[in-house]
Amino acid sequence: MSGFANPVVYDPFDARFHDDPFPVYRRMRDEAPVYYNEKWNFYALSRFDDVRDAIRDSETYLNFEGIDLDDTNSQGGAGNIPVLDNPRHDEIRGVVQRQFMPRSIKKLEDDIRTVVTTLVDSFADRGTADLADELCWPLPYEIFFDFLGLPDGEDREQLKAWSHGLKDRVPDSAELTPVAIESTTRSRDYLAEMLARRRREPKADLLTHIVQADIGGVPLAESEIDAASEIVGLVFGLYLAGIETTSGLLTTLFHQLGTHPEQQKALRENPSGIPNAVEEGLRYKTPLQLVVRTSSREVTLHGVTIPRGSRVAMVLGAANHDDRQFEDADEFDALRPAVRHLGFGEGLHGCLGNPLARLEAKIALEVALPRLGQYEIAGTVRRYASTPNAAGLDRLPVSFQRGRA
Repeated sequence: MSGFANPVVYDPFDARFHDDPFPVYRRMRDEAPVYYNEKWNFYALSRFDDVRDAIRDSETYLNFEGIDLDDTNSQGGAGNIPVLDNPRHDEIRGVVQRQFMPRSIKKLEDDIRTVVTTLVDSFADRGTADLADELCWPLPYEIFFDFLGLPDGEDREQLKAWSHGLKDRVPDSAELTPVAIESTTRSRDYLAEMLARRRREPKADLLTHIVQADIGGVPLAESEIDAASEIVGLVFGLYLAGIETTSGLLTTLFHQLGTHPEQQKALRENPSGIPNAVEEGLRYKTPLQLVVRTSSREVTLHGVTIPRGSRVAMVLGAANHDDRQFEDADEFDALRPAVRHLGFGEGLHGCLGNPLARLEAKIALEVALPRLGQYEIAGTVRRYASTPNAAGLDRLPVSFQRGRA
């Protein structure tokens, strides 16, 4: 389709693609900026300006069929914010929008710092750690589950297991695995029970706020809350998205700083640069590599016509490496001056939880970098096996000087 002798192949269902997607992204931008994948029947946009224009155009590109290429779209159900279009999108998002605003999230700063410090304390004397397993995943679990108001102990461990099970996939398939289906069913049943319990026994948490909410005077919660209720879809969407995005950002940051010792040293000596480093992590390896929409009308772009009703992938990961927008776009530079990127999307469907993810990443670096000193990657890292649109690690071994205060 590109007119080149060896046409570019973009297949995010192929596990090998995720080993190094950037060369494919470059070819897409240069040779096929409106790419069509016949096997999976979707179009893909990859240039920064095209992707940004598309994700901001919520009338041409709709969410009702879901934002994933695979059957993840079937897991959320009614009330799941990412699959809603207006007017219901703004009504449902408005229920929780204020709780996710930066001024609200800032109140969690001390709690986040305490959790990070406790996690780092647990391995600081060893001189080795798996930062994915011991910091980058536990941190968002503890913070976000506390924020929602989910119980601790055995219940929390079960919720963690289900949250991983939700993302269980096999390569080259769009179907949910039996593990993913069971985890979805059990998670939704559990969340329905928790919401009913909070209605009976309210607490100062987000679950209580949601179950007590109304939209225009009409209660959001039905009289009988079950797994198919809209309110469960809202909470399930938060539960589904609230962990992996942050862990992906954290593993990218610690991985890249481990392979760029001079940048790591510069941030340790001048921590005021950490917020920009967080933004670079979002740009360099965007936690959500793509989002999908459905075209509401025929669109012609770069000489290619996208028919009405087509599935269109906005490849954020490719857009954020566009050298038309960024200097040395394929290089990780934690000291890069602040730039506009699409790490959390933009427009109507911009990431609701981005202030929390940014704050967790900032504090994790502020605490861990001086405690670890000059650390280095000490083994093979491993991509977290998840949906075709996700990017993150579940193995990140490092070594460092033991016992730094």
